[in-house]
Amino acid sequence: MRVLVTGGAGFIGSALARRLLRDGHDVAIVDNLSTGRRENLPRGARFVEADLADPAALAAMPPDPFDAVAHLAAQSSGAIGQVDPYADMRVNVGATLLLAQWCRKQGVPRFVFTSSMTVYGHGNREPVDETSPVLPISYYGAAKLAAETYLRLAASEGLNVTSFRLYNVYGRGQNLGNLYQGMASIYLAYLLKRMPVPVTGRLDRYRDFVHVDDVVAVLMDALIRPSTPSAVYNIGTGHKTTVREILELLISALELPPSHPIEEQAGSPSDVFGSVANAHRAKAELGWLPRVALNDGVADMVTWAKTLA
Repeated sequence: MRVLVTGGAGFIGSALARRLLRDGHDVAIVDNLSTGRRENLPRGARFVEADLADPAALAAMPPDPFDAVAHLAAQSSGAIGQVDPYADMRVNVGATLLLAQWCRKQGVPRFVFTSSMTVYGHGNREPVDETSPVLPISYYGAAKLAAETYLRLAASEGLNVTSFRLYNVYGRGQNLGNLYQGMASIYLAYLLKRMPVPVTGRLDRYRDFVHVDDVVAVLMDALIRPSTPSAVYNIGTGHKTTVREILELLISALELPPSHPIEEQAGSPSDVFGSVANAHRAKAELGWLPRVALNDGVADMVTWAKTLA
């Protein structure tokens, strides 16, 4: 199978590209390296450096007859989206629309998209399933929902689209230098330097942490299918983990004193207090289940991170 992975120099994209190559597929990667890193590019994948939000960049796309596109390229920081919502919209909506149109013109039959749990906003009964109201409270969430909507229209024109609303993805390979995205990786970056950890919002806020290997597994499954029964799936574990609990796990894995300093700071009105997935649809229709326990995933992430110090 010939697969184009956008954002393949990033955290999830590079993990997916490595798995595709390992399984014998032909992989091309497009990334603008704004947050992705060249050293993440797996050996054996062809690489094009391009900004997919620029219509002219489509001319640089590999001319291959691809069997599928995995669209993971994104501006993935909610905080940055609040500061510059136009740039967020350009990357997360504009690039998605242009890429979907390119796929239609090139005859690419399959399109897999990574959306976000931020499309739900707050106020839904938890755990949240795919039929819950989508009322994002951040520009980032609004952009992801808009991208889903454009892809729904592309699907009505013949493109087989599946969107995955990812919860808090973590694991080895996450960018520890990006202090604007990835709760576990941000905290880990401070802890590795033995610095006080700044926490925006209350310690009893909670998230649903899903390991990158489990995310890659469902993306792989979707890519090899001609289509999926539903257009949208939640990808999370269904388990609630508070900010305090993830900090305790990281501190323990690093063998730091339990009293390591935490600096609570004012939260943002665009930040959801809590989110937990109901991923029963993915289980029932795709046979997907999260396999990596949080304790094991955090321990593995910390072991990897120590090798970078």
